[in-house]
Amino acid sequence: MSSTKQPSSFTFRPGKPEEYETVLDIQRRAYRLKEAPLYGEDLPPFKETPETIVREEEEGKKLYVGVHEGRVVGSMRIKPLEDGWIYWGRLSVDPDLQGQGLGQAMVRAVEDAFPDADGYVLDCGERSEENFHIYSKMGYRKTGEGFQVPGGPYVHVMKKPRGTE
Repeated sequence: MSSTKQPSSFTFRPGKPEEYETVLDIQRRAYRLKEAPLYGEDLPPFKETPETIVREEEEGKKLYVGVHEGRVVGSMRIKPLEDGWIYWGRLSVDPDLQGQGLGQAMVRAVEDAFPDADGYVLDCGERSEENFHIYSKMGYRKTGEGFQVPGGPYVHVMKKPRGTE
């Protein structure tokens, strides 16, 4: 994730049911690389199924995918909140392609897709220092709010008001 510039041939769009297995495979591999060493594998991203995605979609949390050179390379979940903010989470990039700016391109795509939002909000595990650093460089700040994931880490809430960098 070295660049905030959008990689060439990158698109960001709603995920399709036939992509759910690919998305979950990428998600598990990405979380195994970055999060499992910090928190173990007893986290929701390791337990999710296509049915989980369907249920989340019904609850208003939509799956979006990043497509690079014609294939799904990452995903995230997005939900407009009642207070005018946009929540995004479960950002996952294929571990073989990390470090090329694809994750940052997906975050920027969310911000571009919802330009009238009051701002953007995410949550990040307390020991995920690399993620805190990346998100902070993109204008996200810890709010002092957070919550305990049952059987998992304490998670900090980070926000970025619209128009800030």
